[in-house]
Amino acid sequence: MKMMTIRNLATWFGLGDMPKAPGTFGTLGGIPLYIGISFLRNLFPNITLYNSFYFMFLMTFFALSVYVADVSERIIFKKEDPQQVVIDEVLGYMTTLFLVNPVGFKEHLIAIILAFVIFRFLDITKIGPIDKVQELKDGIGVTMDDFLAGVIGNFILLCIWTFFF
Repeated sequence: MKMMTIRNLATWFGLGDMPKAPGTFGTLGGIPLYIGISFLRNLFPNITLYNSFYFMFLMTFFALSVYVADVSERIIFKKEDPQQVVIDEVLGYMTTLFLVNPVGFKEHLIAIILAFVIFRFLDITKIGPIDKVQELKDGIGVTMDDFLAGVIGNFILLCIWTFFF
């Protein structure tokens, strides 16, 4: 991949370059991606196949995030966990929404907002093991804390979804 493409992915097309709250803007950048993938749901004959597709998407996006974060740390920004790298926030946000499967505009809007609030809370506070995995090297630490926040956020969101929707 060319360095400009990697930088664009790392900053999620410039959102990571925002002077204030780049992580929040990066997370907001995940919303159009989620909406786009939600439209693909209609292409699948059942929800199980769609969820399998979403899972494969997340695993591929995880690998891409690790690669992009690693190159960004070593070559582009030349520092550990640069604030401009927000592709990991997009991954964490998308992970938070895994298996929720809202139906209709109102439920999608609620899921998008709840996932945003839950993920940002977990990403900012870095409670429990979320903080520890940042110590991993080679782009994995940059990606893994947001992915783990997304996994925990997904559990919380699924619990909310199960009881209230």
